[in-house]
Amino acid sequence: MELFLRDGYARTSMKAIAVRAGVSEKTMYLAYDTKAALLRHVIEVAVREDEDPAPLSQREQWRDVVAGPPDEAFARFAALNAALMARTAAIINLGETAAAGDPELAAIRDRAHEASHHEVRLLVSALSRAETLSPRVDADEAADVIWAISTDETLYLRLTQERGWSDARYAKLLQRILDATFGRR
Repeated sequence: MELFLRDGYARTSMKAIAVRAGVSEKTMYLAYDTKAALLRHVIEVAVREDEDPAPLSQREQWRDVVAGPPDEAFARFAALNAALMARTAAIINLGETAAAGDPELAAIRDRAHEASHHEVRLLVSALSRAETLSPRVDADEAADVIWAISTDETLYLRLTQERGWSDARYAKLLQRILDATFGRR
């Protein structure tokens, strides 16, 4: 991740990564067929915080979003999302930018978008069952909007890096948007 973020996707070679990892370039290619596959793995580990392939929806901290008082669910989600963005936004942004000129990365990105939308859809279903969402809310629309807002790394980066917002302030904004748009209030 460090080399990708420092040097950019195009300028980071598998050889440079191998040298940094203390392995041969051949070893790198035995583990990852392409640099795009390696970047995918780097992003997945950053998102999940570990090597466990379990999706976010199956992890305790994400299940906890719907636990507890329903009127605090968006606050829990926003705090968890801010922490996720703090560790992933820069590398996801790099991947999004590089995908514009790399068909393999573009395909990986598209699959990642579908997977993350599916995760949000599962969350919205759980929030609906927990009566967190207003009864007038369309679950499909809620999933689309929550996914679009919460996975927008450029929004997070603009507010935190360009405008100096803290993660807590970003989370509070996300919470207010979700509460106002989808909450029972």
